[in-house]
Amino acid sequence: MTNCRPWFRTASLILMLLAVAPYARADGLRVGLVIPQSGQFALLGDHVREAFALWSKNNPQVFADIVEGDDGCTAETGVDAAAAMSEAGVDIVVGFLCTESLAAALPLLTQEGIPAMTLTVRADIVGEEAERLGWRFFRLAPRAGEEAQVAADAIFRLWADKPFALIEDGAISGRELVEAIRAILESRGLNPTFVDNYRPGQDTQPSLLRRLKSAGVTRVFVGGERSDLAVIAKEAEFQDVPLRFMGGDTLHAPDGDLPLPDGTIAVLAEGAIPGPEADPARAAFADEGLVLEGLRAPAYAAAEILGAVARRSDYGEASLGDLLRASTFDTALGPVTFSAEGERIEPGFVLAVLENGEFRRFGIEDAADVTGEDQ
Repeated sequence: MTNCRPWFRTASLILMLLAVAPYARADGLRVGLVIPQSGQFALLGDHVREAFALWSKNNPQVFADIVEGDDGCTAETGVDAAAAMSEAGVDIVVGFLCTESLAAALPLLTQEGIPAMTLTVRADIVGEEAERLGWRFFRLAPRAGEEAQVAADAIFRLWADKPFALIEDGAISGRELVEAIRAILESRGLNPTFVDNYRPGQDTQPSLLRRLKSAGVTRVFVGGERSDLAVIAKEAEFQDVPLRFMGGDTLHAPDGDLPLPDGTIAVLAEGAIPGPEADPARAAFADEGLVLEGLRAPAYAAAEILGAVARRSDYGEASLGDLLRASTFDTALGPVTFSAEGERIEPGFVLAVLENGEFRRFGIEDAADVTGEDQ
């Protein structure tokens, strides 16, 4: 019975959305949502649907219509969704949670004059291709390259006077993240004391800890999975090596067999731990018995942005793309500003610190703690 509750909540939200539609003004914005309708990502599709339904319920007569398409995360489904959105006559498409479907859809949508806003695709190459080919592309998701920038800034600010290591798990994502961080730091004249890789998925990491101990480091950035960092931290405790850790967005994952140590710093997508700017969205979801998690905050922010555009006095006179690039929007993700290329100017990643098993936003008081003397 418990597993049925999300379905009933989603159904009730859809009914709310349908109840709003007859009262929408004729010249309102027509929004397409291309989201997973089945499979492993269907829950994320539900989050997007719920967010737009909630915003529409509280802001009637802004969106003329909301049309759904299926994001099957393949190039073929991307083309099909783009054709369906064009036939439906939408003004903008939100969603496209996968790189393959987004990249396939963008040329067709651009040809029809329909911009697309992705909530999750981070790959820098998509933005680069969009700029080169003139695609009508907007990215609300943080760019992958910004993760390294925020991590390097944190290391420079918090660990510049400490012996630190950069280690990675050998996977492409971990290696590229650590190499990007290293390049940024070295361009600022800061070199890591120790750089290494490790074998992921191990129950213990004795040889890695011996190398870290021999290098004399006290701070370690781990480019790898949450479970691997937990094992490394446990091995450090076993070998009595006092280390403090930092990692990337992969740390936003459920605990495995071992928990992360409190005080672990993470560079997380801001949607994973919404700040006070998300309080209105948080309250709106709470009124429906839902929690602001997953893609609900980014999707709600997208609805806020499009609603602000639709309410502008010059809506209908300027192009939708020009209006999206003309303002800084106040959203559940905080301020959102789009560049001329459609990229979000704000980093989209924030620092977080683990406290009592939960990540929270990193504050000034935390900076004083992590830069203090080792215990």
